[in-house]
Amino acid sequence: MAAASDIYFDYNATAPLLPAAFARMQDAWQSLPGNPSSPHAFGQAARNALETARAGLARLIGCPRRDLLFTSGGSESNSMLLRAVAEGGLPAHVLTSPIEHPSVLRACEWLQSRGVAVEYLPVSSQGVVDVAAAVALLRPETRLVSVMAVNNETGVAQPLERLAQAVRGAPAGRDVMLHTDAVQGFGRIPLPVFQWGFDAVTVTAHKLGGPKGIGALAVRRPDRVAPLILGGRQERGRRAGTESAALALGFLAAAEWVWERFADMAGRLESLRQRLERRLATAPGFFVVGAEAPRVPNTACVGYEGIAAQSLLVALDLRGLAVSTGSACSSGALEPSHVLRAMGLPDHRTASALRFSLGWGSTEIEVDRAAEIVLAETARLRAGLAGQGGSTFPAAGR
Repeated sequence: MAAASDIYFDYNATAPLLPAAFARMQDAWQSLPGNPSSPHAFGQAARNALETARAGLARLIGCPRRDLLFTSGGSESNSMLLRAVAEGGLPAHVLTSPIEHPSVLRACEWLQSRGVAVEYLPVSSQGVVDVAAAVALLRPETRLVSVMAVNNETGVAQPLERLAQAVRGAPAGRDVMLHTDAVQGFGRIPLPVFQWGFDAVTVTAHKLGGPKGIGALAVRRPDRVAPLILGGRQERGRRAGTESAALALGFLAAAEWVWERFADMAGRLESLRQRLERRLATAPGFFVVGAEAPRVPNTACVGYEGIAAQSLLVALDLRGLAVSTGSACSSGALEPSHVLRAMGLPDHRTASALRFSLGWGSTEIEVDRAAEIVLAETARLRAGLAGQGGSTFPAAGR
């Protein structure tokens, strides 16, 4: 059985709960027992707290308060937004990228099963979406262009401002809905996406250090969104079910904590990531995915040629170091990463890549200790391969 992790470098999967968020939720659970939809004083107190959280998050996102809908998280927000395309009738066309989160890709498959045409934008070897291709692929029936802000596996930031300018500047793109899944970018890099011309953005709390179970979809004209959950009139009729004022306040507390330290944290995490990569690079066969592209400060997708990521992942976990092989939503599957395949990485690198993602609690001591563990386990695994008579490095191009 794997030991409890002593060093947690998997913030892109989920961040440990910030004390500020926990304190805000604990107070809300004790002082706000009412249902926000109830007309009595207890209910209205909960409603006021919910709307306070909505207004605070809308301010940080850069949208009007009424345009922000609370959901259970990023996957629900993405599904809600994309499924709305099917409500508008056919013909309909959607543009997205092959490196999106599974919640977007599976929703696109659902749209295709209902007759919606979906096309995928080319991606460079560094993991950057081709903006010119987006313009070339626009059609009169294009309803939606959806491109993530930051890739969850590589940390590569997408050129959203250029994408918006290009799409809005094309005759066929003036009325297209522009959406970004900003789950991995919100709180890590500046994202004034509504100023850039986007219509919708997906965010979630638990990547910041807020609670699991709450996210948001900020969308111009929420009436264009098709509800996934039917019932009451909560969230302006877009999402039925009793809202949690406590979770919403925890979301806001985490976001405010991060924004108060935005520049300092970005600089600190960038320094820690560079320190980690420098130390890891002292072993043979080391590579960094997306090294030449803009990346968020906290994420390093790296590997060692000839060392299987799954073997190294297990070895690191047994030593108390938690990292990932990619998206936590698809890590149960053993097939190669769809992100790395779309980037055109050779098979042997795709099979060797690990993701280290740092966050608010990460320290220099942890980085140095993690590097020691990785280097030791890499050397042990490579020695084992050599002892078996196998090649420690694959043939080029395979």
